[in-house]
Amino acid sequence: MKKLSYLIFFFSCCFLACKKTLEEPEYICNNVVLEKVDWTYCIINTEYNIWTKCNDSRDSLIMPIKQHIENIQGQVYEEEKGIAYCLIPNSGAKLGSLTPINLPSCFKKNGLKVQFSGDIRTPPRLNEANCGDLFELTKIEISQ
Repeated sequence: MKKLSYLIFFFSCCFLACKKTLEEPEYICNNVVLEKVDWTYCIINTEYNIWTKCNDSRDSLIMPIKQHIENIQGQVYEEEKGIAYCLIPNSGAKLGSLTPINLPSCFKKNGLKVQFSGDIRTPPRLNEANCGDLFELTKIEISQ
């Protein structure tokens, strides 16, 4: 009878542990490589000031760094289902929302709390940002 009680206790603990794991998903992002972004743009229409990415010999413009930020706490926000994601810094950072260009796919989870570093870029009159300044990540990790 004592063995049966231990057995029931063991399986109930296992069940509760499994249930807790299912309710609180963990995001595992190991060995994430942040790719460098090609910030080279070429003018394709001078009349309308239209720029596009290019990899040829035309005159080009490299998006300059507006501000470098380090170890900012915030969270990922899904702007458009499965397509566009934003980084929303915590209010203490005194930054607006950012449009990360190189956000690794394992971090594309709405509400995921993260700590990140990188460069805010100044675009040449392009309207590419979904939720704020264009941002190139240099480091990102999950925070508590």
